[in-house]
Amino acid sequence: MSLFKTLFRHRPPRHYALLDDQNRCRMLLTAKERPHGGRWVEIAEIRLGWIGKPLPGAGLQQRSDPIPQA
Repeated sequence: MSLFKTLFRHRPPRHYALLDDQNRCRMLLTAKERPHGGRWVEIAEIRLGWIGKPLPGAGLQQRSDPIPQA
């Protein structure tokens, strides 16, 4: 039964921010999987005040891969 629970456990949603060429937040998203394409970074929480501004260092949770440069 533990294998069944492991395979089908509920994954909590994660928060992501889409960054533009100047590393300003353009969009916020909550999803179970990382969005494809673009410059999405995982963030610890969502704050609407970040839209249009650079993300604070404390807001970044982790980066799965480096942010692509334009």
